[in-house]
Amino acid sequence: MDKLRVEIAEAVCPAATDGRVCGETCAFACPQCGSTACQCTCSPDCAEASRALSADPDHYPIEPGILPLVFEMKRLGFFRPCWSCEGHLGTDGALWKLPRVWFYCSSTAQLRLLGDGIKDLQLEGKLSAQWHIVVTFSDSDNPDTTFSLEPADHTKDAALLPGLQNDALVIARSLEALMTGQAKKLQQALDEALARDT
Repeated sequence: MDKLRVEIAEAVCPAATDGRVCGETCAFACPQCGSTACQCTCSPDCAEASRALSADPDHYPIEPGILPLVFEMKRLGFFRPCWSCEGHLGTDGALWKLPRVWFYCSSTAQLRLLGDGIKDLQLEGKLSAQWHIVVTFSDSDNPDTTFSLEPADHTKDAALLPGLQNDALVIARSLEALMTGQAKKLQQALDEALARDT
């Protein structure tokens, strides 16, 4: 119970990432303060973000349609994105790849908060499709479990892609608030349960 409370408290007041969101790979000098370690102008709009967030920037910079979500997931500090896709149409014009972010997370409580927050966005009509978190492929030599935040609908309708990409942007812009809001709800529910039991 103590571990659960700590993980929820972390989401109520997220500490976020220290230094640059992109990490040590970002050597961009801040136009405001001159530092290469500040967050003064750190944002997914930074021209360097797509390369600096990628493990292989020369071959696979983060695609623009998923970059804001990758950036915000990493910025919060709960999730460690490891692969992403903005979604693509195939040569036949049908939807071939869905937008998604693969990530690591050591806290099941924080995964729950993310999942519940995504459901709330859906119930509020802010997303064009249902999104969910799934356990996904992990290399046999990788002991960590990999998760994917992705649309649940696997239809091949090409017309859905712009809406799904917009969903990823909506989730990115809402991420911190939805995590904080869900954490407060869960914290209150735990407090009420504890009060009933005493």
